[in-house]
Amino acid sequence: MKQLYFVRHGQTEWNAAHRVQGQWNSDLNKLGRAQAEINGQLLSDLNIEALFASPLDRTRQTAEIINRHLELPITFDERIKEWDCGDWSGYLYDEVRKKWSEEWQAYQADRFNYRGPNCENVPDMMERARPFLDEILAHPANTIAIVSHGMIGKIMVSMLLEFDERSTLDLGQPNDVVFKLSLDNNNIEVSHFVRGKGPIAGHQVES
Repeated sequence: MKQLYFVRHGQTEWNAAHRVQGQWNSDLNKLGRAQAEINGQLLSDLNIEALFASPLDRTRQTAEIINRHLELPITFDERIKEWDCGDWSGYLYDEVRKKWSEEWQAYQADRFNYRGPNCENVPDMMERARPFLDEILAHPANTIAIVSHGMIGKIMVSMLLEFDERSTLDLGQPNDVVFKLSLDNNNIEVSHFVRGKGPIAGHQVES
C-alpha cells in the first residue's frame, strides 16, 4: 500500500493580509511556522520515507521545519508550484476585484476553465502536475509527504480521487490541514488531519 500525505505550507504574511501570492514569494508568519512545526511532529510518527516540496519560499520554509523531524533529503519540484496568478500576483484580492472587475467576474463564473490575465487555469495546473503524480505513484517509497499549496495541492488530491470539476473546486485545504491518501491497487481511501489531530475520515474539512 502506498500512502501519500499532502501538506499545505503554513500561513504566510500574504495569506493573513488576503494578498494574491501565486508563484510570488511570501514568508511564513509566526502562526505559519507553528503550523509547520505541528505537521513535522505529526509526520515524524508516520514513517515518512520520501519528502517532496514546491521550491517557492513558503513551501521551502515549511519543508525545512518539517524536516527537522524527518531528516530526509528534500526533493524540490517546479511542477508543484502554486497557481500562476499572472497579472494579479501581489495585489490584495479587493484590489484585483476592483482593477480587473470584468475579468474577475468571468473568473468567478468559470473558476475551472477561465484564465485571468497571464494566469493559469485548472487544466493548465493539472497538465503540469500529472507527470509529477505519475512519478510519485511509481516511486519506490511507500510513504511520501508532499509539501505544496492551497490550489495545486487540492488539484493533485482531486486528480487522484478522480473528482469532477465541481468537487475539485469545492475541495479546500486550510494551512493547518494534511490530506492522507491510501492507495491499494485500484482502491483509494482519503482522510485528513487538522492541527496534527486525526486521522479524520474523508476529505470534508470543517471551517
